[in-house]
Amino acid sequence: MQIRYIVSGIAALAIVAGLAVGASADEKAKSEKELTIADVPAPVQAAIKQFAGSNAIEKITKDSEDNKVIYEASVKVGGTKQAIEVLADGTVLQTEKSVALKDTPGPVQAAIKKLASAGTVDEIVEENAGGKKNYEVAVTIDGKKKEADIAPDGTIQAGEKDEHKGHGDGDKD
Repeated sequence: MQIRYIVSGIAALAIVAGLAVGASADEKAKSEKELTIADVPAPVQAAIKQFAGSNAIEKITKDSEDNKVIYEASVKVGGTKQAIEVLADGTVLQTEKSVALKDTPGPVQAAIKKLASAGTVDEIVEENAGGKKNYEVAVTIDGKKKEADIAPDGTIQAGEKDEHKGHGDGDKD
């Protein structure tokens, strides 16, 4: 009889845990909404339009992070993916653009080549936040994905992380 109560209790916990995970995923989906330029505040529109220039805005999303509303816009400029993150008051938090290895400073190139060694460089994203540049690099070595942040002086910063094949998002929108 006691085993029946234990099994019932475990089953109930499993159901509750499953619902909690589903609710968490639903909350994330609800917190990030895809928008049009007309849906965002005027200061955000101005910042995004200035960033995009004459290029088409591919996607705008709204997200909440640390009790702040952040708008992110994706733009393709000459075939290169770029993004901007803006607060509701029009303050630009960060810009990002995909770059080629040859377009990075010499010390960054050396650090990337060392990081990738015999592997391949999957993506290099130049990030500019608060006037400071940083390079987010994704490489694949022996089938394992690895990411690192590299400073303009070539220093590989803390936060280097390994990912198992097939588990990285590989696309930063």
